[in-house]
Amino acid sequence: MDKTKIKCKLCGMHYSEDEMSEEHYPARSVGNEDIIALDIVKMIDSFQSIEMRNDVLKKISAGESADNILGDIFDTKLSKSIYPAGRTARTLCRKCNTFLGKYDAAYLKFFSLNGEPKKIKGFKESTKLQIIKSIFGKFLSVPEAKNEEFDFLDFLNNEVETKYSGKWKLYFIKRDFSTDLLGLNDIGTGKATFDEGIVYELSDDRFIFNLMNFEKHSCFSMTNVFDILNRNYVLVKGAGNAGGYHAQILMSRLFQNADGNVYG
Repeated sequence: MDKTKIKCKLCGMHYSEDEMSEEHYPARSVGNEDIIALDIVKMIDSFQSIEMRNDVLKKISAGESADNILGDIFDTKLSKSIYPAGRTARTLCRKCNTFLGKYDAAYLKFFSLNGEPKKIKGFKESTKLQIIKSIFGKFLSVPEAKNEEFDFLDFLNNEVETKYSGKWKLYFIKRDFSTDLLGLNDIGTGKATFDEGIVYELSDDRFIFNLMNFEKHSCFSMTNVFDILNRNYVLVKGAGNAGGYHAQILMSRLFQNADGNVYG
């Protein structure tokens, strides 16, 4: 086989690079449009600066809101664009990317309604299953999982399949200030390893998803993605005092990146 061929993560066939699709993870429509980097070292230095504090106080005295001041500081002094077109990967062939696009369209409806149970309960079961499959499918493009052999491919490939009984569990939470550093919706990806197994993370502007090959730790409150099939499912908002898997993965990225940047 030609070593230049790339294996599609969904169908398993091999293609040349130009036959592969530029897949967004998460989808471009849910916030993956312009990934920026926050220089954590510069941030700490800036907020310790007397000059910076005096400038902030002066603007507050002039009636400017704190949100606008912090937003301006972030945009002009602490961030830079690193993926102007969003995060992408060549993990799916064009046919499979188009196929999963139908699931992504269903997920966009869920995203647009903030996952609110009172609104989602009115969806058809087939739409809810497409939402679930869309989220599972995005993990095929997460770079930390590039060597993982997932067992939910048949579940994704079969549009009418309603059951998945494999080893991977998928949980999620609705973002809030407990999940976002300085209000920054970090949509990076990550991986954490525990004695029980592995946790992968993927998020968008409104939700954080964790895929794991073991039962969720009882100390973390999260919604099982299959719960959205129930009419009165409970949407967990925020990471809680324990911080969840997101806090561990985010802090790991913050301190392992030698350049001091956190990406969002």
